Amino acid sequence: MRRPILATFGVASLALTGWLQPSAAAAADAAAGKQKAGMCRTCHGIDGMAKVPDAPNIGGESAIYLERQLKAFRSGERKHEQMSVIAESLDDADIADLVAWYASIKVSVTVPQ
Repeated sequence: MRRPILATFGVASLALTGWLQPSAAAAADAAAGKQKAGMCRTCHGIDGMAKVPDAPNIGGESAIYLERQLKAFRSGERKHEQMSVIAESLDDADIADLVAWYASIKVSVTVPQ
């Protein structure tokens, strides 16, 4: 008898804390994100494939991951000389749009024979 009550309580708790609520990226505009990605292109490329050796490929990356990382750079929780400065200027809508763009990119892999 207790399990359904505990499960319901657990799901309700997650919803209240924001874990189950849709992120800002869910309502984002990928086309707007592509336009905003101009500031990202020097390091990450407009296609999300890194142009410099110390930048990660972000094209096709998980929207949840991208959103969390940009917000961590913005808040100072995560630090990087360039990303911290760039992310500081982004509002939630900018982040959502950028995330929508980079997460929408399809990446394929060919395994050698």
